Amino acid sequence: MKKTATISTITFCLFFFHSCQSKTQQLLTKKWDCLKVDNLDLANERFQDPQDSLNNLQLISTLETLNWTFKDNHEYECAIGSRVTVKGTYGLMEDGKTIVCTPDTKNTINHYTITTLTENDLVLSNSAGNPPLVLHFKPH
Repeated sequence: MKKTATISTITFCLFFFHSCQSKTQQLLTKKWDCLKVDNLDLANERFQDPQDSLNNLQLISTLETLNWTFKDNHEYECAIGSRVTVKGTYGLMEDGKTIVCTPDTKNTINHYTITTLTENDLVLSNSAGNPPLVLHFKPH
C-alpha cells in the first residue's frame, strides 16, 4: 500500500512538472532537421571567383544538413549530419519568442527569434546579420 502511494505521488509530481512547461517548451523539445537557410550573407556575390562560389554552395549544403536537438532539461545539441559539433544549454525568454543558446565553451551567447513554432515547423532567425539569417526546420 505504501509503495502504491509513493508511486502515485511520484507520478503526480512528474505530471505536474511536465504540465508546468510552457507550450513553447513542449513544442520545441525534440530533434529538428534544417531544410532551408535564407538570407545567408555571402559577401558580394557578384564579384566572386568560381572557388568562392563553390565554397558558398558547400556552406549552404552543410547548413542544410544541420540538426538541433532541444531537450527537456534545457540542454541542446547542434550536429552536422550525425556529428555533434556544439553542446550547451538553452533558455526561453519570458516572451516565449526568443531562445538563448549558450554553448558549453561559453565563448558566445546566441539569441534566436522564434518566427514559427508548431508541431511540424520551426523557423528561427538570428538578427546578428543584416538581413537576419533564417533557418527552417522540420522534426527529425
